Amino acid sequence: MKKVLAFACIGAIFVFGSCKRETKDEKFKHDFEQFTQKECPKFVDPCTRLDSACYDIENRTLSYHYTVQDMLDDETIYTEETNNAFYEDILKGLKNSIPMKPYKDEGVTFRYDYRSITTGKMLLVLTYSPEDYGK
Repeated sequence: MKKVLAFACIGAIFVFGSCKRETKDEKFKHDFEQFTQKECPKFVDPCTRLDSACYDIENRTLSYHYTVQDMLDDETIYTEETNNAFYEDILKGLKNSIPMKPYKDEGVTFRYDYRSITTGKMLLVLTYSPEDYGK
């Protein structure tokens, strides 16, 4: 009986000891896989569709992948001036975003890419490091 109890205790130690806790990065990756499955694609405005969101553990980057259409699906509007305006507008939203706080607190980099629905060409890529949003 003592041997059976000893083996049961050792077995429990191995089972519970081998349970790996998910790291924050793994949780972020899992959360955004689930978000993409449940919420995407979805229109965030009449011209912009969010296709997916994913978290890259190695680069600690949260990426949002958008497709644009109608008036935003025109390469000629993506000038330095408009790109800077888009950059500043998204940065302001990111700085003030309460839902993004856990990721900002961890020093995650944010990437937003916008692709043409008609050509498939990448029109704009915006990246924000912790230094940009003030971690």
